[in-house]
Amino acid sequence: MIAPAPPAMVMPVQRPRPFVPVLREGDAVPDLPLRDQLRQTFSFGATAGRITIVSFIYATCGDPKLCPLIAAKFAYLQHHIDPHAIRLATVTLDPGNDTPAVLRAYGARYGADPARWSLVTGEAGRVDEIVARFGIVAGRVRPGVIGHSEAAILVDARGRIAQIVDGAAWNPDDLLAAADTLTARGGDPWRRFGLWLGGRASALCGGRGAPPITVAAALMVIAVSAAAVLLVFRRAFRFPARPG
Repeated sequence: MIAPAPPAMVMPVQRPRPFVPVLREGDAVPDLPLRDQLRQTFSFGATAGRITIVSFIYATCGDPKLCPLIAAKFAYLQHHIDPHAIRLATVTLDPGNDTPAVLRAYGARYGADPARWSLVTGEAGRVDEIVARFGIVAGRVRPGVIGHSEAAILVDARGRIAQIVDGAAWNPDDLLAAADTLTARGGDPWRRFGLWLGGRASALCGGRGAPPITVAAALMVIAVSAAAVLLVFRRAFRFPARPG
């Protein structure tokens, strides 16, 4: 007697995700309606003439080199910005869990001032779209854990991408100087250079942002900068020759 064959296993068909064009420097950020930790409407298009510094976290992230580090840097930044010229926005990577109430509690751990620092969530489809448009790669590894890339992004007062700094190793003072450059306050050129070089190093290691440079080119930039500093120093401290 032949035993009946077991029922065939039907594997679920995973539909491919729709193509989402990644924003580059100069592109306008989509004006999608989102919510902050106070349940107030947040929009990247409604800048009120301010620069926006953007980062990405999720509330249950426990990797000290990613979300907690980014949140700590933003906690520092909020005390050093002019809230009339610059605003901070941290977008969740887990909108299903990170409600405004959850983000409000998360921000409280870092002393977040909603007038300076918005923690942003919203309808899952909208949040996922804006995260993907910013070029952040995120996916659930297991329940409660999301693997993701990281970046700090400057959005100018017109709602366009001004600068992308890949990774989480950026210096908050360098980022602030870059944001200041976009305002009337100017900014420290050496810190802007440090941020630029850091961004290129990230690109060299596989980051997205501006086109990468080679190690030789990076060393050449450093050498030229050092030579320029030495020349300025010599001119500043040059003494007239003594009469013979």
